[in-house]
Formats: sequence, C-alpha cells, structure tokens
Amino acid sequence: MSELNPEDSYQLRKLQMDVDKRSLELQKAQQELERSLLEMEHKYGLIGGPTTIDPRSATIKEPPAARSGNGKGQAEDLRTAVVEVAG
Repeated sequence: MSELNPEDSYQLRKLQMDVDKRSLELQKAQQELERSLLEMEHKYGLIGGPTTIDPRSATIKEPPAARSGNGKGQAEDLRTAVVEVAG
C-alpha cells in the first residue's frame, strides 16, 4: 500500500478535526434548545404533564388521543407521523 504525502495527511486530519468541532457545536446547540424548552415548560406549567412544546412549530402540543388497540386508525397515524416528520 502506498502512503499519503504529508500535505494530504495534514489536510485530512485537519478536516476531521473540523468535523469533530462542528459535531461538538451541534451537541451544544441541541443542549441549549433542550434547556430553553425545559425553562418554557416550567414557565407554562407543563412539567410533569403530558403536554409538551414543539420547537419546530413553536406551539404547545397536546398528547394524542388514546387508542382502543384494535388496529383501526393505524394507517392514518403513520401518514400523520410522516407528514409531521417531513414538515
């Protein structure tokens, strides 16, 4: 096997360090979002209850209605879930 020249090796290591740095920045931003959500849930009295805040739509979300477990409505739930994820 041939070896990379020193310049290419340097560039690859530098890029990997940049990726690692951005990954840490992403984790920090996610933690800040979670902290802000916690503070807002506390402010609006939502902690401990089933109601949550959706950060994408900036709305308070009620829990989905309980299902009877007979399988009816399952396809609709899947379509709704796909739309919410895609949105």
